[in-house]
Amino acid sequence: MSRLPILLLLACGLAAGTAEAQIYRWKDENGRIHFSNRTPPPGVKAVVVDPYAKEMPPPALATEGRDCYTIRCQGERLEERERRREEMEARERALRAAAAPSEPRGLSFSRYISVQRGMSEGELLTVAGRPDHISYLGRGERLWTYLPTGADPFTTSIRLVSGRVSEIERVRRF
Repeated sequence: MSRLPILLLLACGLAAGTAEAQIYRWKDENGRIHFSNRTPPPGVKAVVVDPYAKEMPPPALATEGRDCYTIRCQGERLEERERRREEMEARERALRAAAAPSEPRGLSFSRYISVQRGMSEGELLTVAGRPDHISYLGRGERLWTYLPTGADPFTTSIRLVSGRVSEIERVRRF
């Protein structure tokens, strides 16, 4: 009695091992040829293709010495090209993101009124945060610029001389 389940498992295993997915080939209404391992849409005349069948090589491939003529081999090549293209596009997206300018942070009014002449650069950094742009004017002078944002349409410019705030200007620019 214990042999019956074992025999059934072996029979199922052999049947599953011999089963293989079929590849269908059909032409759509636009004349494009499609290959798929899924059943084609209803009403389409499809042909079952042997994935290991060799076809005659196109003249260009025959002269190059390539011997990849099966559907399986062509599919593997296509998957490799798609993988390389996706990697290249991901690298390009990362480069574009790194090269893109950062969004302006601006300077809110509540922080603007906290800035005073004579403040040190460290105090200014603590109160106002990093500027959107820094211009080096020479002789120890720098100009910190906070650009306008949607919430605060003012451009704030703060001139630092020898690490201290010397001028503060806030202008609404369109």
